[in-house]
Amino acid sequence: MTAPRRRPAGFTLLEMVVVLLIIGIGTVLVVPMIEGGFDSREVRRAARQIASTMHYCRGEAVARGELQELVIDGNENGFHTTAWGRWAILTDRAVIDDVRGGAFVEDGAAHVLFYPNGSTSGAEVVIASRRDRRANRLRVALDPLLGTVHVGDESE
Repeated sequence: MTAPRRRPAGFTLLEMVVVLLIIGIGTVLVVPMIEGGFDSREVRRAARQIASTMHYCRGEAVARGELQELVIDGNENGFHTTAWGRWAILTDRAVIDDVRGGAFVEDGAAHVLFYPNGSTSGAEVVIASRRDRRANRLRVALDPLLGTVHVGDESE
């Protein structure tokens, strides 16, 4: 009696192709979701950064008893405070899409004023994803009378 023939160990070409096909499909589905998550995170970070700078300017105006200014420059995609005490340029994933309020001067930037009594000239800044400006949009609203800052979806 002869021993049964055993198949050599290993994978067939067909099995390898099926596994590679599954990995490829998974990659095609997952990568856009990861990219969208990065964009959303950067838009939220930029909105929080502008909101915290607004809080800072209001606090400095009240504490020092001096007018403070926040310059929001959509062309440069950044902002800075009085005498460049604080400044930032947003990343390539987030963009200053619109600025409403403040005073626009010849340089094209919005100048938001913070008064020693805690009030402001008021402003709304819309931050969006550079890749899809309709999908990820946040609005940073600065109340002119109270100087409070609210961050939320642009539709709110």
